Amino acid sequence: MRVIRRLLPALLIVSLLSGGAQAWDEGANALSPSDVRTPQPRAAITAALMNVLFLPVRIPVTVIGAHVAGLTGFLTGGNRHAADDVFGLVDGTQVVTPRMLEERRGFRFSSYD
Repeated sequence: MRVIRRLLPALLIVSLLSGGAQAWDEGANALSPSDVRTPQPRAAITAALMNVLFLPVRIPVTVIGAHVAGLTGFLTGGNRHAADDVFGLVDGTQVVTPRMLEERRGFRFSSYD
């Protein structure tokens, strides 16, 4: 009985995640020929190394910002706009991706940049 109680939630989580992965894969297969890109391993490795330095700073800042935004929303009587305004201070790029480096897209630390 214990095994079933532990196995059932794990199977549920795996089935939900695999459904999302399948939907993502189906969307990725629908690319037009103009969306095909050339492999750039330098951008991938650079993005991975940048994330090693960036994520230990970004995750706590985002979590603290979310707590402050929630507290602001609570203290203003459930005002969602006030909470969204405060969360906008930390709502920006969460990870560095190779596509950002390839296209030289802008990095945003908050929505107000």
